[in-house]
Amino acid sequence: MSSSGPQHLPPPPPPPPLIGKTAPKRPTVASAGPTGAYLVELLIFNGWPFKDHWAYWVRSPSDPDIGVQLHATGDVRNGFEFQIKRHYDFHDDNSERPSTRIPLQWIDGKYFEEGLMMNNGVLKLDNVPVCGFEASVHKVKVPGKSLNTVTETAMLEGRKAQKVNQRNCQTWIVESADQLVRDGMFSQEVATYLRAIEQ
Repeated sequence: MSSSGPQHLPPPPPPPPLIGKTAPKRPTVASAGPTGAYLVELLIFNGWPFKDHWAYWVRSPSDPDIGVQLHATGDVRNGFEFQIKRHYDFHDDNSERPSTRIPLQWIDGKYFEEGLMMNNGVLKLDNVPVCGFEASVHKVKVPGKSLNTVTETAMLEGRKAQKVNQRNCQTWIVESADQLVRDGMFSQEVATYLRAIEQ
């Protein structure tokens, strides 16, 4: 046998089976909620090649494509800030539309102030909570910057290297969902689901 001919290698083995790992089950949410309740959804914006951007969506009772978007906006290099987009309209050609909308749970209307939340029908970027739901998620601090530059890394030389846990918009959603559970608005099922799908 000569070594100059093409080598015939066997194909690689198949990937191992997923044992005990199943896709997380979405929360079961009725298409219509109790009288006066508001549907809270998870908005997912495709972030390829980076992680997807997550936000909460509290839709208007009169139109599912108009509502309030709450999120941590920014990036791991510069940090994040809490932002509320009031009376945000997905019908508007200039609006950024999510790639996925996941209904999470109907929440009692006592935690919402529709007129203030929807800014009486006028688009507004805000960072001040106006109702119980917004106040609950606002209790969770949005992530600061967690990605060091080369200069910052060089300044840390001499100190023992440590793994940096990067917090982002998804981290904030997961942590604020836990806060909503503590405040009696979300079920534990919703918080567990969000933690399971975090990238």
